[in-house]
Amino acid sequence: MLPVNKIVAATGSDRQTISRLLFEIAAEASPGGPGWRVGRTAEEDWLERAMADTPQQARAARARSARGPSEFELLTALYADPEVRRVLEKHGVPIATLAGPTWKRFPPPLALTADLVSDLYLGCGLGLNQIGLLTGRTSAAAGGVLRAKGIQLRPVGERSPFLRRWRQSRG
Repeated sequence: MLPVNKIVAATGSDRQTISRLLFEIAAEASPGGPGWRVGRTAEEDWLERAMADTPQQARAARARSARGPSEFELLTALYADPEVRRVLEKHGVPIATLAGPTWKRFPPPLALTADLVSDLYLGCGLGLNQIGLLTGRTSAAAGGVLRAKGIQLRPVGERSPFLRRWRQSRG
């Protein structure tokens, strides 16, 4: 099963709706039916098991790749960048924590405004995937907002200015 944040990104629905639906499914699918345990609900047990990161998942999220930085490295770099932080604060974008279970790490996805996306894309030089990491929305949604505003997208496969800047600063 996909983590909630990936289901949210793929469907475009809000986190609360997806969580509620998953809770309903878990309650119906539990061995004794809905409410089979006293104290903790099946929903709480299921969610805890489903969202717990295994050590293997944590290592994979931090592992270096020949294709580029891990999401952990990228989020750390994005939040460390003063330009990115300024834009996030200006638009009231909450900062995801890098510790804890997945469902607690990422805030609910934001509505993508043209100003937010263009500030991140043009002002900070972020790519669509990087905007998705920060906002919880898909890269396609961010691209759609930019196209609707008349902003021409960079060629597919080209590194974003942010990534080039970050790689140069690392040496």
